Amino acid sequence: MKICLVFALSMLGTSAFAGSTDFVPLQQRAQGQSLTGASLMNDSLFSNPAASAFTNVYALDGTFLSPKQFSVSVLDTKTSSMGGALGYYRVERPGSGAPVQGARLGMAGRLSENFGIGALGKVVWGPDTTGANNRYYDMDIGMTGQFDFLTFGASVANVLGGNGAMGEAREYALGARVNWEQTVFFSAAMNGDFNSLRPTQFGLGAEYVSPYYFAIKGGFRYQPVTRLSYWSTGVSILSPKLSLHYALEIPNGTSASLEHSVGTTFLF
Repeated sequence: MKICLVFALSMLGTSAFAGSTDFVPLQQRAQGQSLTGASLMNDSLFSNPAASAFTNVYALDGTFLSPKQFSVSVLDTKTSSMGGALGYYRVERPGSGAPVQGARLGMAGRLSENFGIGALGKVVWGPDTTGANNRYYDMDIGMTGQFDFLTFGASVANVLGGNGAMGEAREYALGARVNWEQTVFFSAAMNGDFNSLRPTQFGLGAEYVSPYYFAIKGGFRYQPVTRLSYWSTGVSILSPKLSLHYALEIPNGTSASLEHSVGTTFLF
């Protein structure tokens, strides 16, 4: 399959499980990590592997949180009915500053006019929570449904069980997004521990896409296990070939610092 590149910069973050160094893309971060049920481009590699099933693009996407923390990805859903995506990311393990790296290769396609599926394989390597070098291989799966005013989706991350020492467990996510004339969007998602089915995070998000080539967005997420919550916001400058993005996440009632990320997306 021919894969053409699209450059973008997305945002990084930790998942709902303590010690995790999984990647959270910029659009997810700006909207409270509520986009499991949204139609996405490159962000589908990190949110729901089926989310790109209804796109028709060549896209190159990358993200910078800092010079040593970034992600790059490429998506091709134009060449054939089965789209492909490839991504690489690097983040620092919280508290140690040591780099954890990951690579993902995914595919997505439509089952029918309204339903799509996706799957990806991944490898993650670097220091685990004990400081020892570690590596694990796993896969994510997902499905999505798309209608005029509603999209919804479900995904399972780390189908093979993840790696406890790396802070990664088997997780599920459910979400939906509604829109009014493809201009105003509202989204909601729930993440949880697959084995116990206990929710670990709830997310809400909203986005306004202006006809004047910009979008503003915001969100809120809450983790019932840790009782931590976060507000977020973002803005995008849009064009048919190049878009620029910014996201900010604000911890609620903690001493943690603000999380800034910038990104750019090229479409071919």
